[in-house]
Amino acid sequence: MASLDESELGGKPPQQRRRSLARRHILGSALLVVSALHKTGRFQVAAVAAVGLPATVRIETGRRRSLAALLPAAAALAADAGAASGSASGAQEIVELLTYFGGGFIASFYLGGRLFRGVVDTGSPFLLVSTCGKNRSQGARGAGDCSTYCAAWGCASENEGKPSGLVDTTEVFAAGEAKVNWRDNDLEFGGVKVGPVTYGAMLEVESYGGNGGGAFLGLVKERIERIRPTLLEQTSFRTLSVDLRVPGKETLKLSPSALPRFSSPVVPLLDLRPDGAPVRYYAGEVVGLRIAGEDLLWPGRIAAVLDSGTTGLGLPSALFLRYDAVRRARAPQIGLRAAQAVEILLRAEGGKVLPLSLCQGRQEMYNNDSFDIVTALPEPPGMTADAAALFSGQSPLGAERMQLLEGGTVSKSPAFSNNSSLPGWVQAERCVSSGESFKVRLLPQDAEVRQPCKVFVGLAPRGSRLQGEVDTLSTSGALHAGDTVECGLTDDPGDGTAIVYWRINSGPVVLSPLPMNSPRLIYPTVEIAGGCGGVELLSSPSDSGLESEPARWGEVPNGVAAVEGKKQSPLIIFLGLGFLLGRRMSIDTVSNQAAFD
Repeated sequence: MASLDESELGGKPPQQRRRSLARRHILGSALLVVSALHKTGRFQVAAVAAVGLPATVRIETGRRRSLAALLPAAAALAADAGAASGSASGAQEIVELLTYFGGGFIASFYLGGRLFRGVVDTGSPFLLVSTCGKNRSQGARGAGDCSTYCAAWGCASENEGKPSGLVDTTEVFAAGEAKVNWRDNDLEFGGVKVGPVTYGAMLEVESYGGNGGGAFLGLVKERIERIRPTLLEQTSFRTLSVDLRVPGKETLKLSPSALPRFSSPVVPLLDLRPDGAPVRYYAGEVVGLRIAGEDLLWPGRIAAVLDSGTTGLGLPSALFLRYDAVRRARAPQIGLRAAQAVEILLRAEGGKVLPLSLCQGRQEMYNNDSFDIVTALPEPPGMTADAAALFSGQSPLGAERMQLLEGGTVSKSPAFSNNSSLPGWVQAERCVSSGESFKVRLLPQDAEVRQPCKVFVGLAPRGSRLQGEVDTLSTSGALHAGDTVECGLTDDPGDGTAIVYWRINSGPVVLSPLPMNSPRLIYPTVEIAGGCGGVELLSSPSDSGLESEPARWGEVPNGVAAVEGKKQSPLIIFLGLGFLLGRRMSIDTVSNQAAFD
């Protein structure tokens, strides 16, 4: 689990960013896509078509577990908040006992002599702690719970430690966002005085997400320059080891030494930063993905992030749909449990392969909790095309990206340009919030002929199609080349929903039969299946918002474009605790290798 700082949002003004995130109830970020905490979510797709539609598609994205679920009993975790003793050495090996708590493994540490507990997270870069005051008591947990919360997790104040010299940022989490104040203070961990580090204190919080706003011990070391300092880059630790082999004796070890020799295959780790990732995730190359014992084929590369802050398996939307289709098809034949079996094969050194299987069923030693939860990754906001491709997929299944023309405002139908049998698909680069809209013009194949078009115009999450999934609702309608179509969201009535509407050729408004109730950012989306030569984006939310940028269709990622000498960007999946239980995972941050035993 990770977070996204202000600079990763492409310079979007804080006012507009917060407004957009609040209205769309987003569950994602560029770094932190899945957390150790799962929460029920769904998204809907709405569209209007020449031959039918407005349509609404709903896909259940899975059950999520919350670290906050056991918070009322968390007082049992509280200990003497006095500072632990230890010799001052940033180069000592540290071994810290871990505690299992409601879906994640928790480590204790001290900042400025104050005790904190945080999720051990190999999928995020920062040391983040929480505060508890009026901003928290006004949130979802209600007033008067600060004493319980602070006893469980530890609480900081805005004035603790020293100013770091870094400006406050807005960090985006799996179910909300928080204003973070970056401070300096002395860190003590595992009885060792590590020394002064820069950390984040979460202040104004719009939503704490599944973990109730607890601390995070982020262990990703390397980053791109413009985000905040990572925890490990401020220390001399080279290797980290998360040992979950024996229930009740789980440990985290940090060491300045190189990775020892292992009898099991060693996995070389990829650097996804050139492909748009803001940190160097601990990611291996996937050479096989098996669902229900069957190989799930994918046309591009896949990278698996080793993420102890995730409960089960996080899949981008396009890949999740394939997983769900296989699971449903195989369940009547072999049973639901066998149909949900997942095995990941990672490329290892020496031409070997390392298999990792998702443990199934309730785990008696961990409060009968389940770790075999597979979820669709939420949509990270404000990302470049390259970064979005990592999390959403190169293009939706069963469609072909349209070719961009005229500065990115016109998309040319592949059926018209290269006789493709697939429908053309394109999305705008900016999302739509409640009260906002976009407008397109359908372009003819022949300037002299006004013919019917099989076109879908609507709103969908990043990388998602408007049609062809499940639970589609439609009404009659027709579109022709030359028509203009406005599509948008009505104002949010206050319950987190809004109605999708369409207006064709400035005519009467047509409302969707169901409200849009999506936890994800949604984008202007058009599909052309025939009859039209392309589509022109006349306006989008960026035209009327706080920014003066012109409307543009989203760019094609470099991994998709024919860029000589550049490999296709991989798709990112997140392997969580369900793959790590019963194993020790050791990572060398210098040689960039991972080993399991």
